[in-house]
Amino acid sequence: MKTKTTRQDRTCYTCEAEIQKGSQYANKSILIGYTATWGHGKDCKCCGGVCPTIEERPSVWEPYRTAMPICATCANS
Repeated sequence: MKTKTTRQDRTCYTCEAEIQKGSQYANKSILIGYTATWGHGKDCKCCGGVCPTIEERPSVWEPYRTAMPICATCANS
């Protein structure tokens, strides 16, 4: 995994070790949860019909991710 130099003190997400300023670290993408999005149905106003109710909307669950710092030891193992 590609590492970079930190400009501030951080804590490793996997082993909870301190990453000191000037040390190498990497970012790891973790899954926090899922967000619901919905697309337009055939009966939506912009399509020339009536906007669908909440029950009729086709919803899609998309993953919500964020980047967390990990130390160089964890990144290279």
